[in-house]
Amino acid sequence: MSPKSAIITGGAHRLGRSICLGLADMGYHIVLHYGSSKAEAQDTKKQIEEKGVQCQLVSLDLSKANAGPTLFDRINPDFRVEVLVNSASIFQPSGFDNESEDLLDLHYKINFRSPYSLLKSFVNRYKSGHIINILDTKVAHHKTDHLDYLITKKALRDLTKMAAVSCGPEFRVNGISPGLILPPAGEDHSYLENKAKDIPLQSVGDPSQIQKAVRYLVKNPFLTGQILYIDGGEHL
Repeated sequence: MSPKSAIITGGAHRLGRSICLGLADMGYHIVLHYGSSKAEAQDTKKQIEEKGVQCQLVSLDLSKANAGPTLFDRINPDFRVEVLVNSASIFQPSGFDNESEDLLDLHYKINFRSPYSLLKSFVNRYKSGHIINILDTKVAHHKTDHLDYLITKKALRDLTKMAAVSCGPEFRVNGISPGLILPPAGEDHSYLENKAKDIPLQSVGDPSQIQKAVRYLVKNPFLTGQILYIDGGEHL
């Protein structure tokens, strides 16, 4: 029988890397997608293979059209893909004070169109499986300094629920909305600690909690259409 496998987009670093390692611990062979972070992808691949499973690296620009068919065409045919994790995203500040649509277009392509395309390719090429979309706790709110980012994450949240309805019972579709887990680029842990003062649990999470959320979703066959907020209550 072909080895059970999982695809993780944006798997070279940050939460994507943690998700790759967590699924490898569960015995999944890993298809690790990355954009331009080749060195980090190779380092993550080494860590995955040290766990006794295989890892295939796939470099692909997710801003290009037809990301789903392109990525799935490159997958090792011996792999039996059971899990797709759409983790890749971009996160850039934007607001209503700029008339340009360039940032919206870029966020849309990577944060929404590519997971949409990958999801459709998955359900058309396999008989069953599980899709997990990585969202953001901020999808529960409307005030933001990252307008274009949040619009696309909200759209992905709704796609998660729509796909859960339309693609069952063969496919389960769920989402994870992380909160204060890792600081944005250019910030350190103190940034998270300051933000944590304003949330119910007044504490900061860590990537292992996202790994546990993925494990919970994968292991529970009666869950679909759920959004897990791993955020210390920030969404409330």
